[in-house]
Order: sequence, then structure tokens, then C-alpha cells
Amino acid sequence: MNKTYLCDLSNLGLIRASGEETQTFLHGQFTNDLNLVTENISQLSSYCNPKGRMLSIFRVFMRGNDYFLLMPRDVIEATLKKLTMFKLMAKVDLTDVSDEFSLFGLAGPDTDSFLKENNLSIPGKVDQSEQTNETTIIRIPSDNSRVIIISKPENATAIQESLSANLETSSIVWELEDIQNGIPQITAETSEAFIPQMVNLELIGGVNFQKGCYPGQEIVARTHYLGKPNRRMYRISINSENCPSPGTNIFSIKDGEQPVGKIVSAQKSSSDDCQALAVMRTEKENADDLHIDSLSGRAVTIMDLPYSLEVTK
Repeated sequence: MNKTYLCDLSNLGLIRASGEETQTFLHGQFTNDLNLVTENISQLSSYCNPKGRMLSIFRVFMRGNDYFLLMPRDVIEATLKKLTMFKLMAKVDLTDVSDEFSLFGLAGPDTDSFLKENNLSIPGKVDQSEQTNETTIIRIPSDNSRVIIISKPENATAIQESLSANLETSSIVWELEDIQNGIPQITAETSEAFIPQMVNLELIGGVNFQKGCYPGQEIVARTHYLGKPNRRMYRISINSENCPSPGTNIFSIKDGEQPVGKIVSAQKSSSDDCQALAVMRTEKENADDLHIDSLSGRAVTIMDLPYSLEVTK
């Protein structure tokens, strides 16, 4: 990517968790070690049901003493409902604050220059979080430079107006960057469909196997220590003007009508081509007979991910 884009992230929302027992409560719910999150370090994590299937994947960050969970808006209600159910008597307040903040991103080689020009702090490393005048800036994994900006609407408007004067706005670049970097998102269509290993979450820092118990931990740990996942997430290309929706099945000619995979996310990479992330049976990683939606659907080509699928235990 040669250009830098201002990215619309209005599809994302926020849950705020506050109260004196927040850290202890959340630590016992998520797949990652919440003790590692600070005002300057964010974290990728997920929330599973007792069977180890993820309701949501999110980025955890702090503002003051409050924790925030950044995730697609369409899984916030289910995540909030489940967290509230497990809260019991814990001194924790959980609130959907999506409408209290504006969310947008910068992606491209000149990201840091535009931050500097707007007097915004520049996070130095991936996952690092910086605060400037009630605005949170988090660096996100990318082959290019990429940050997400979270701010109150009154502050965000001025920042966005300044940036949009010099940048092209895009609603697809951010998701395409996630796909190219092998970063999954769980949406309403795929909520509770996958365990973390199926979407490679432990390979990109979203699971901690030493942290202790959480819902579904036994399943996730057993998969890690006693076996090898029989499904993994792959990056694929589909020669089509129309991208498949999350949850769309993938078929193999060899296997007939039995699906061998499922779309996690997809986005256009050109006028007649889509890139996607898909969970598939691992024996299909070199298959050349894959098709979207049906045995006669568009052909699927498997592409490289920026990380290895091999796990060191």
C-alpha cells in the first residue's frame, strides 16, 4: 500500500468496564492475561462460552482506571449479556459506550507523519497505547503503519476534519489490512462457531496458556497441549466481484456436499477479486479444488499468511 488512508471504523463499538473489582473479574473471563494491560499497553483477547467457542474477539485497552473492549458492534449485545450473567456480586459496572466515542483509523506509510502534524502521540510498538487530550491512539499490526484512534466526538470531529483535508477516506482498507495480516474478527454470523486455535488466535498473541481459568479454558488448553488443531484459519483469494459474507461455507470437490471450511471475513482487494480469511480443515491447506458457497461456486486460491501455523509448546 503506497497511500495513507483515513479509515471509517463506525462498525466497531466499545464496552466499558469499571469498578474496584474490574481487573479480577475480567481476568477470569478472557483468554489472555489482563494483568499485562496498562494505560500504555493494549491487548488482543477473546471471550468463550463453556465449550471454548468464541462469542467475540476484541482489543482491551485502558483509559484511567477503566477497561474498554473494542469489537464489532454486532457482537456487543451478546458479549455484554454473557459478562453480566457471570458478574454476580462482583463490583463491576459493564456498559455499552459505543455512542459516546468516535472510532477511526489511519493506515499507510505516512501514518506517523499525519499523527505528528496533528499533535497526536505516536505509539512506538504494536499494541502500544498513547493518550493525548482524551484521545487514545493504539498501534495495530500491519505491514504498513496502522493506528486506531478513539476519542470523544467533540475532539474527534476536529481531528477527522484536519486529516480528511489531506487523506483519502476508505471504508474497506482497514478490514483488508486485517485480512492480509491474518487478524480475525468474530461477527454475529460467526459468534460461537470457532475455538481460538481455529482462527490462529494463539499465534497472534490473543491467548495466554499460563493465566489460569476462564470459561472454555479446559477445551482451549486441551487442544493446545494434547493435540493439534484439525482446523486453522487461512488467507484465500476469490475471483469475484461480490465478496462472500462471514459464515459462508467452503466446499471441496473431493468431499462433495460436506463443507470443509467457513468464511471469517472478506473484503474486495480489486474490482474483480476478494481476499478473505477462512477456517478450513488443515488437510485442505494445499487443496486446489475449493469453491465458495457450493461445489459450482467461485474457485478459491489459498494465499500465504504473514506468520507460521506451527506452534512451539
